[in-house]
Parts: sequence; structure tokens; C-alpha cells
Amino acid sequence: MKDKKYSWISFTSFGLGVFLILHPLLTNIYPKFFMVIQYIGITVTIILSVIALLKKNEKKPLAILGLIMAIIMMIFAGILLYISFNKYSPY
Repeated sequence: MKDKKYSWISFTSFGLGVFLILHPLLTNIYPKFFMVIQYIGITVTIILSVIALLKKNEKKPLAILGLIMAIIMMIFAGILLYISFNKYSPY
């Protein structure tokens, strides 16, 4: 029986999840560049996390954490989009 281990997919999904959580700080420094990366990063992180979760020889904790961070940022981005497109928004 093979030992389960982390692959590059788990590390990438976790790393992108951490990047997405730090994204609001980076957006204040370089606003135009990082707004596009947020939506691409959320999609890629969710896809990589699901692939890592479906692999049999893969440890799951990093993929789960990456998926949780991507979902948190997806909710955060959705709330910000709702506020900005709301009829009564001051922005």
C-alpha cells in the first residue's frame, strides 16, 4: 500500500488560497492588476482543490484549506459586487 503524500496540486491550491486571503492588502498597493487576478485565482483554486480531493494517493488537509479559503474569498467578492451594483450604494 502506498503512503499518501502531498503533490504539487495540494501545495498550489493552498498557496493560491493564501494569496487570495492576502489579496485585499495587495489590491491597495496595485489596484488594477490584482482585481482581475482575484476572479481567475478563485476559479483555479477551486478546480485544483477538487482535483486534489478526488485523487486517491493525496493527503487532503491542504486541499481542504485551499478550498475553504477560495470559498471565503468567493463570498467576499460576491458581497463586494452586490454592494457596488446595489441601487442604494454610495459608490
